[in-house]
Amino acid sequence: MGAVTREKIISELHLMEKKARLLHIEPLQVYLVGGGNLALRGLKSATKDIDIVVLNRKQFSLLQNLLEAPLPKLPVYVRQYSSQWNYDLGMSARYIHSLHGFNLDVFVKRILSKLYLSESMVLRAEVPGEFESHEFFEVYLISKEDIFLFKSVTSTERVRDVEDLIALVETGLDYSIIIQELENQLSMDESLKDLIQLMMHRVDLLMSQIGAVKGLIHLREYLKEISG
Repeated sequence: MGAVTREKIISELHLMEKKARLLHIEPLQVYLVGGGNLALRGLKSATKDIDIVVLNRKQFSLLQNLLEAPLPKLPVYVRQYSSQWNYDLGMSARYIHSLHGFNLDVFVKRILSKLYLSESMVLRAEVPGEFESHEFFEVYLISKEDIFLFKSVTSTERVRDVEDLIALVETGLDYSIIIQELENQLSMDESLKDLIQLMMHRVDLLMSQIGAVKGLIHLREYLKEISG
Protein backbone atom coordinates (compact mmCIF):
# COMPACT_ATOMS: atom_id res chain seq x y z
CA MET A 1 0.00 0.00 0.00
CA GLY A 2 1.47 3.35 -1.03
CA ALA A 3 2.01 6.28 1.33
CA VAL A 4 0.82 9.75 0.39
CA THR A 5 2.88 12.86 1.14
CA ARG A 6 1.63 16.33 2.02
CA GLU A 7 2.39 17.49 -1.52
CA LYS A 8 0.46 14.58 -3.02
CA ILE A 9 -2.55 15.22 -0.76
CA ILE A 10 -2.62 18.87 -1.86
CA SER A 11 -2.35 17.84 -5.51
CA GLU A 12 -5.13 15.24 -5.19
CA LEU A 13 -7.51 17.62 -3.42
CA HIS A 14 -6.92 20.27 -6.08
CA LEU A 15 -7.79 17.66 -8.70
CA MET A 16 -10.99 16.91 -6.78
CA GLU A 17 -11.92 20.59 -7.02
CA LYS A 18 -11.24 20.53 -10.77
CA LYS A 19 -13.28 17.36 -11.20
CA ALA A 20 -16.18 18.73 -9.13
CA ARG A 21 -16.19 21.89 -11.22
CA LEU A 22 -16.30 19.92 -14.48
CA LEU A 23 -19.13 17.73 -13.17
CA HIS A 24 -21.09 20.81 -11.99
CA ILE A 25 -21.89 19.13 -8.68
CA GLU A 26 -23.33 20.91 -5.67
CA PRO A 27 -20.60 22.22 -3.36
CA LEU A 28 -19.12 19.60 -1.03
CA GLN A 29 -17.73 20.26 2.44
CA VAL A 30 -15.23 17.63 3.58
CA TYR A 31 -13.51 17.51 6.97
CA LEU A 32 -10.10 15.88 7.22
CA VAL A 33 -9.25 13.91 10.34
CA GLY A 34 -6.37 11.54 11.09
CA GLY A 35 -3.11 11.30 9.19
CA GLY A 36 -4.18 13.45 6.25
CA ASN A 37 -4.91 16.32 8.62
CA LEU A 38 -1.53 15.93 10.33
CA ALA A 39 0.32 15.72 7.01
CA LEU A 40 -1.29 18.94 5.78
CA ARG A 41 -0.25 20.60 9.04
CA GLY A 42 3.33 19.45 8.48
CA LEU A 43 3.24 17.23 11.57
CA LYS A 44 4.06 14.05 9.65
CA SER A 45 5.79 13.46 6.33
CA ALA A 46 3.27 11.02 4.86
CA THR A 47 0.22 8.95 5.69
CA LYS A 48 -1.09 5.59 4.51
CA ASP A 49 -4.68 6.72 4.31
CA ILE A 50 -6.79 9.86 4.19
CA ASP A 51 -9.85 10.02 6.45
CA ILE A 52 -12.69 12.30 5.37
CA VAL A 53 -15.90 13.06 7.25
CA VAL A 54 -19.03 14.58 5.71
CA LEU A 55 -22.08 15.80 7.58
CA ASN A 56 -24.99 13.97 5.96
CA ARG A 57 -26.07 11.31 3.48
CA LYS A 58 -26.53 13.79 0.63
CA GLN A 59 -22.92 14.95 0.93
CA PHE A 60 -21.84 11.31 1.20
CA SER A 61 -23.61 10.49 -2.08
CA LEU A 62 -22.15 13.54 -3.82
CA LEU A 63 -18.66 12.56 -2.70
CA GLN A 64 -19.09 8.96 -3.81
CA ASN A 65 -20.22 10.12 -7.25
CA LEU A 66 -17.28 12.51 -7.48
CA LEU A 67 -14.74 9.84 -6.53
CA GLU A 68 -16.13 7.19 -8.88
CA ALA A 69 -16.93 9.29 -11.96
CA PRO A 70 -14.47 8.64 -14.81
CA LEU A 71 -13.06 11.79 -16.42
CA PRO A 72 -9.98 11.93 -18.66
CA LYS A 73 -6.72 12.65 -16.79
CA LEU A 74 -8.51 13.04 -13.46
CA PRO A 75 -8.34 10.59 -10.53
CA VAL A 76 -10.81 7.75 -10.18
CA TYR A 77 -11.09 6.00 -6.84
CA VAL A 78 -12.17 2.36 -6.68
CA ARG A 79 -14.64 1.50 -3.93
CA GLN A 80 -13.41 -1.37 -1.76
CA TYR A 81 -16.50 -1.58 0.42
CA SER A 82 -19.33 0.53 1.81
CA SER A 83 -21.70 0.26 4.76
CA GLN A 84 -24.41 -2.36 4.56
CA TRP A 85 -26.87 -0.14 6.42
CA ASN A 86 -28.71 2.77 4.87
CA TYR A 87 -28.97 5.53 7.45
CA ASP A 88 -27.08 8.75 7.92
CA LEU A 89 -25.06 8.37 11.10
CA GLY A 90 -21.89 6.33 10.73
CA MET A 91 -22.26 5.37 7.06
CA SER A 92 -18.82 4.70 5.65
CA ALA A 93 -16.91 3.60 2.56
CA ARG A 94 -13.30 2.81 1.71
CA TYR A 95 -11.71 3.74 -1.59
CA ILE A 96 -8.32 3.04 -3.08
CA HIS A 97 -6.59 5.36 -5.54
CA SER A 98 -6.45 3.51 -8.85
CA LEU A 99 -2.89 4.70 -9.60
CA HIS A 100 -1.16 5.51 -6.33
CA GLY A 101 -2.64 2.80 -4.12
CA PHE A 102 -3.42 4.76 -0.96
CA ASN A 103 -6.72 4.44 0.92
CA LEU A 104 -9.37 7.09 1.27
CA ASP A 105 -11.91 6.40 4.02
CA VAL A 106 -15.19 8.32 4.08
CA PHE A 107 -17.50 8.61 7.10
CA VAL A 108 -20.83 10.31 7.74
CA LYS A 109 -20.84 12.33 10.96
CA ARG A 110 -19.47 9.53 13.17
CA ILE A 111 -16.10 7.80 12.89
CA LEU A 112 -15.71 4.06 13.52
CA SER A 113 -18.83 3.99 15.74
CA LYS A 114 -17.05 6.21 18.24
CA LEU A 115 -16.82 10.00 18.33
CA TYR A 116 -19.08 12.34 16.39
CA LEU A 117 -18.10 15.28 14.22
CA SER A 118 -20.01 17.70 16.42
CA GLU A 119 -21.23 21.23 15.68
CA SER A 120 -18.48 22.64 17.90
CA MET A 121 -15.83 20.67 15.97
CA VAL A 122 -17.24 22.03 12.70
CA LEU A 123 -17.07 25.59 14.08
CA ARG A 124 -13.41 25.11 15.07
CA ALA A 125 -12.45 23.62 11.70
CA GLU A 126 -10.47 25.84 9.33
CA VAL A 127 -9.82 25.95 5.60
CA PRO A 128 -6.06 25.65 4.91
CA GLY A 129 -4.58 28.42 2.79
CA GLU A 130 -3.88 26.00 -0.05
CA PHE A 131 -7.61 25.42 -0.54
CA GLU A 132 -9.09 28.87 0.03
CA SER A 133 -9.85 29.18 -3.70
CA HIS A 134 -11.96 26.01 -3.78
CA GLU A 135 -15.64 26.58 -4.57
CA PHE A 136 -16.98 23.07 -5.21
CA PHE A 137 -14.76 20.83 -3.06
CA GLU A 138 -14.31 22.71 0.21
CA VAL A 139 -11.59 21.27 2.45
CA TYR A 140 -11.59 21.79 6.22
CA LEU A 141 -9.11 20.67 8.86
CA ILE A 142 -10.56 19.92 12.27
CA SER A 143 -8.56 21.49 15.10
CA LYS A 144 -5.46 19.95 16.67
CA GLU A 145 -7.39 19.45 19.91
CA ASP A 146 -10.15 17.55 18.12
CA ILE A 147 -7.61 15.44 16.23
CA PHE A 148 -6.00 14.57 19.58
CA LEU A 149 -9.38 13.52 20.95
CA PHE A 150 -10.17 11.37 17.92
CA LYS A 151 -6.76 9.72 17.91
CA SER A 152 -6.80 9.05 21.64
CA VAL A 153 -9.87 6.81 21.28
CA THR A 154 -9.61 5.42 17.74
CA SER A 155 -5.90 4.75 17.20
CA THR A 156 -4.14 1.52 18.04
CA GLU A 157 -0.76 1.34 19.77
CA ARG A 158 1.17 1.18 16.54
CA VAL A 159 4.34 3.25 16.65
CA ARG A 160 3.03 5.76 14.13
CA ASP A 161 -0.19 6.33 16.11
CA VAL A 162 1.75 7.10 19.29
CA GLU A 163 4.10 9.34 17.29
CA ASP A 164 1.09 11.24 15.96
CA LEU A 165 -0.21 11.88 19.47
CA ILE A 166 3.23 12.98 20.66
CA ALA A 167 3.55 15.37 17.70
CA LEU A 168 0.21 16.92 18.61
CA VAL A 169 1.19 17.35 22.27
CA GLU A 170 4.45 18.99 21.27
CA THR A 171 2.63 21.67 19.25
CA GLY A 172 0.97 22.90 22.43
CA LEU A 173 -2.68 21.99 22.91
CA ASP A 174 -5.52 23.71 24.71
CA TYR A 175 -6.61 20.87 26.98
CA SER A 176 -9.67 22.79 28.15
CA ILE A 177 -11.04 22.45 24.61
CA ILE A 178 -10.37 18.70 24.67
CA ILE A 179 -12.17 18.32 27.99
CA GLN A 180 -15.06 20.54 26.90
CA GLU A 181 -15.48 18.57 23.68
CA LEU A 182 -15.36 15.25 25.52
CA GLU A 183 -18.12 16.51 27.81
CA ASN A 184 -20.07 17.54 24.73
CA GLN A 185 -19.65 14.09 23.17
CA LEU A 186 -20.76 12.36 26.39
CA SER A 187 -23.84 14.59 26.57
CA MET A 188 -24.81 13.38 23.08
CA ASP A 189 -24.14 9.70 23.72
CA GLU A 190 -23.65 8.20 27.17
CA SER A 191 -22.32 4.97 25.66
CA LEU A 192 -19.11 6.85 24.86
CA LYS A 193 -18.22 6.53 28.55
CA ASP A 194 -16.89 3.11 27.58
CA LEU A 195 -14.02 4.94 25.84
CA ILE A 196 -12.78 6.69 28.97
CA GLN A 197 -10.55 3.85 30.15
CA LEU A 198 -9.03 3.57 26.67
CA MET A 199 -8.31 7.28 26.64
CA MET A 200 -6.72 7.09 30.11
CA HIS A 201 -4.47 4.32 28.84
CA ARG A 202 -3.41 6.48 25.89
CA VAL A 203 -2.59 9.39 28.19
CA ASP A 204 -0.55 7.12 30.48
CA LEU A 205 1.32 5.79 27.45
CA LEU A 206 2.10 9.31 26.28
CA MET A 207 3.35 10.42 29.70
CA SER A 208 5.57 7.35 29.93
CA GLN A 209 7.28 8.48 26.73
CA ILE A 210 7.38 12.28 26.96
CA GLY A 211 7.07 12.95 30.68
CA ALA A 212 4.51 14.63 32.89
CA VAL A 213 3.12 17.37 30.66
CA LYS A 214 0.95 19.66 32.77
CA GLY A 215 -2.00 19.53 30.36
CA LEU A 216 -1.89 15.74 30.16
CA ILE A 217 -1.86 15.50 33.96
CA HIS A 218 -4.95 17.72 34.11
CA LEU A 219 -6.65 15.66 31.40
CA ARG A 220 -5.89 12.41 33.19
CA GLU A 221 -7.27 13.76 36.47
CA TYR A 222 -10.47 14.72 34.66
CA LEU A 223 -10.73 11.29 33.02
CA LYS A 224 -10.20 9.57 36.36
CA GLU A 225 -12.89 11.71 37.95
CA ILE A 226 -15.55 10.93 35.34
CA SER A 227 -14.63 7.25 35.04
CA GLY A 228 -15.95 6.55 38.51
